[in-house]
Amino acid sequence: MRHGKCKLCQEDKSLCVSHLMPRAVYDYCRGPAVGEPILASSKVVLASPRQIQHPLLCLDCEHVLNEGGEDWIVRLFAQYEGPFPFYDFFKDMVPDATFEGYDGFAAVRNPAVKTDKIIHFALGVYWKAAVHSWKGGVREPSINLGPYAEPIRKFLRGEAGFPEKVALTIGVMRPPVKDIAFLAPYQGNAREYHNFIFYTSGIVWALLVGKAVDDEQRKSCFATNPGHPVLVGDFSPDIRQIFHETVKTAKKARNVEKYLKPKK
Repeated sequence: MRHGKCKLCQEDKSLCVSHLMPRAVYDYCRGPAVGEPILASSKVVLASPRQIQHPLLCLDCEHVLNEGGEDWIVRLFAQYEGPFPFYDFFKDMVPDATFEGYDGFAAVRNPAVKTDKIIHFALGVYWKAAVHSWKGGVREPSINLGPYAEPIRKFLRGEAGFPEKVALTIGVMRPPVKDIAFLAPYQGNAREYHNFIFYTSGIVWALLVGKAVDDEQRKSCFATNPGHPVLVGDFSPDIRQIFHETVKTAKKARNVEKYLKPKK
């Protein structure tokens, strides 16, 4: 183990190898007949055992994130031509609202949904992306949460409640989910506030931060709305557009080219 300052507890300790996205996420992304997870960036797309990792946290803080939500949520993502346990929480529920092909559900109505773990997991991923670059040769963090990174750190540590001027929204795809992949956190193009997005097979996670995040937006926040709203619908066009924009100039390995063609 490397010795250094743990980013979460901010103490000098032995550091373990931390993952930006949980290690188990990679197992969902193994292409058929390829074997290894398919990794994509603006430079290259290939099947590779490589994972996005770095000595970031001490063992105690790694445990905080694992127990806080990662260990629970990673079992619930959509599988290739298989089940989608997270969606199953809502499939037999009557929607609380329906509009333009999307159904809104109050997750609080299903006691099997561990809302605290969902919130902790999402903020943990965003926070890790904001305190390290996760890219070789790049020093700047993957995203910039500005003054909101510290309140989120304290939230993850259990030292403070969910931060002010922050809103978390969750979108869930209806099965069958064809977009079995993950997208690491990146910044969107909203103007009135900073918005960040990441994707895990079947689930779109969005975070808004900034002074413009008002009470109206917090009503749709999974964390601050007592009903813990979730939106279920078809987010595939958005995810595919982001993916294909990312890889359009990348060099593609021959054994993954067919998986990059638009799905009908």
